Amino acid sequence: MKPLNIMIILPSLAGGGAEKVILSFVDNLDRINFKPTLVIQNKIGPLKTNLDDNNIIYLNTKNFRYAITKLIKVIRLNKPDIIISTFPHITLPLALLKIIFFKNIKIIARIPNMIEESLSSTFYLKLLKYFHNKLMANVNRIIVTSNAMKNDFISRGFNKKKLYLIHNPVDIISLRKIKSLNRFPGKGLRFVIVGRLSYQKGIDRVIPMLNNIGNCHLTIIGEGIEKNKLLNSVLEHKVKQKVEFINFTNKASSYIAGADYLLLPSRWEGLPNVALEALALGTPVISFKEIVSLNDFVSLVPLNSLRLCSNEKEMEIILKNSNYRLDHIKPKIRNNLLKIFNTPKAYTRKIEIIMKDLTLE
Repeated sequence: MKPLNIMIILPSLAGGGAEKVILSFVDNLDRINFKPTLVIQNKIGPLKTNLDDNNIIYLNTKNFRYAITKLIKVIRLNKPDIIISTFPHITLPLALLKIIFFKNIKIIARIPNMIEESLSSTFYLKLLKYFHNKLMANVNRIIVTSNAMKNDFISRGFNKKKLYLIHNPVDIISLRKIKSLNRFPGKGLRFVIVGRLSYQKGIDRVIPMLNNIGNCHLTIIGEGIEKNKLLNSVLEHKVKQKVEFINFTNKASSYIAGADYLLLPSRWEGLPNVALEALALGTPVISFKEIVSLNDFVSLVPLNSLRLCSNEKEMEIILKNSNYRLDHIKPKIRNNLLKIFNTPKAYTRKIEIIMKDLTLE
């Protein structure tokens, strides 16, 4: 049987959670029954894939709207059976192109964030949200990452038969292969935040708390447009000795494993990979109730391993009353707290089933 021609589209190789999930899917895809082609808007970012270079196409544009003409040519040349996209600014033009040019091509859209929260902060995002409600009905399958996300789509009138709930994969075997743990030296609480330095990630909500927490230190790992604002906030609140910024690193897991707690102060998320990875590394997670996807996991992990706060004040109280780990001098990786999860292969197999079913329609 001829393998299905699958085209996967990404904006870049940036180190975000959505990119990691898609590249993991590509790397684990069955090469006998599926022939993948990865189309990438630009070469920005540190992530890698094991896909052969001959199956990777770079559009070489900074803005996706300038890549659409190139993308149309690539689609016509490669004639994919199925296209997979995970970012709204790419998925929505694809849905429109399907109506105009590519009626026979199937589209699978993976949703990276809660729609209402993630597409409301600027005029451009509000415009995307408007077209999201109009155009998403034209995609063939929608992969959501939490029950809350699934219920949101159902409440907006989407066909239940198109919706598939698949939690993000966690590669626990690779994740836990850490030779040494990184922890800021000395006694006291050690917190870590990993993610883009952006408004969405809510790091600005945590910095003022540090003044009211005795002996503590926060390591922030990531890069982004909010870095200068966060640096200024650190100076303004006089907590410079309590905060360290580290650029994107492939050793983030060693900092997470060495910390007492991972903090996830985001204003919105889809299903945050970093929270699942922290739990797999044995590090408890403290976040906010706004991250509704984490409700899927609260009952699946030990008590107080995953705490969701109502507001900043509650988080501050929890942090003040927390204890640092007993092995803080020479920390060792702790037991996995995440017992039920998708491995990368299991995640990919579930999508492979969706793709095979699509070809029967």
